[in-house]
Amino acid sequence: MLRAMMTLGRWLGPWADPGVAPRVNVRDEREGDLRIRCYGGDRPRSTYLVAPGLHYAGPDDPRMDRFCRVLAATGHVVIAPFVPDYLALTPCARAIEDFARVFAVRARWSDQRPIVFSISFGSLLALALAAQHGEQIERLVLFGGYADFHDTLRFCLTGEVGSGRTARRDPLNQPVVLMNLLAHLEPRCADPDAVSTGWRRYVERTWGRPEMKDRARFGAIAEELAAEVPASVRELFHIGVGTRPGAAELALPALAQFDARALDPTPYLPRIRGRVDLVHGADDDVIPFEQSHALAARLVHADVRVHITGLYGHTGAQRPRLSMAAKELLTLVRVLRVLAG
Repeated sequence: MLRAMMTLGRWLGPWADPGVAPRVNVRDEREGDLRIRCYGGDRPRSTYLVAPGLHYAGPDDPRMDRFCRVLAATGHVVIAPFVPDYLALTPCARAIEDFARVFAVRARWSDQRPIVFSISFGSLLALALAAQHGEQIERLVLFGGYADFHDTLRFCLTGEVGSGRTARRDPLNQPVVLMNLLAHLEPRCADPDAVSTGWRRYVERTWGRPEMKDRARFGAIAEELAAEVPASVRELFHIGVGTRPGAAELALPALAQFDARALDPTPYLPRIRGRVDLVHGADDDVIPFEQSHALAARLVHADVRVHITGLYGHTGAQRPRLSMAAKELLTLVRVLRVLAG
């Protein structure tokens, strides 16, 4: 355990170089239309099944790929699927079914009960799986998960948390919120496919680059891409990316009409038993940390541990404030113990 924690600490601590990853065995396989990436080799310490976040690249995202490599370097086998609807940035109930399909064929890579680890919006997939197959799962680890889909999207638009707190939000996520609400926007969008394509190109150019959260930087990308968007939806494109005002005023009424039942984790939570670790960045600018506390309160039959840390934002490690360093390092040790398996 100690050696595994030291390996994790080397690669995941705030001192680590995020551009460098350990070398491990990696291979891609198929289950029907699903692409599945497997990290690690024989005789693993534990097996991790990863529920990815909402990202156009899935495990090809360098940050996710690096994290899976780090887990594998610790001695785990890591199974990371490419979930089509999450790659498309439009989550739906089918994504739950696809993740369950990967779980059903896990014996290809390991005969161990897996630790199910989720990233961000992947928490829905992990919770749904645990509710149905909990006796076949070792435990759950959710990083930056959500309890209420509507509240989370509202935060993405306004930075407002249900408790009344206003926090910094990631402006780069706004077009994906509008993409999922397109059918409910008023007035109706003249060309949904065209504006969605424009927003996706914008996301592909900006996500994973912290410097792009600056208004001048993402604005330049938006102006470049807007020239390729039909005139009929160009203004909507700009509103979506935030280079024109009005996104919240346009999207919040649509959000009120949006049927999020398929994306609501609430029905699964009372059915989950066993160990659940909820890790959340105190400065998460995509899903506020209060969502982990809400999950913990609703996991009434589970053994829940909540770890709120200033060492990690939504997308990676960050250095703690000096005044909080000792407390944050203790939290880091607890998180590393959770991941060591």
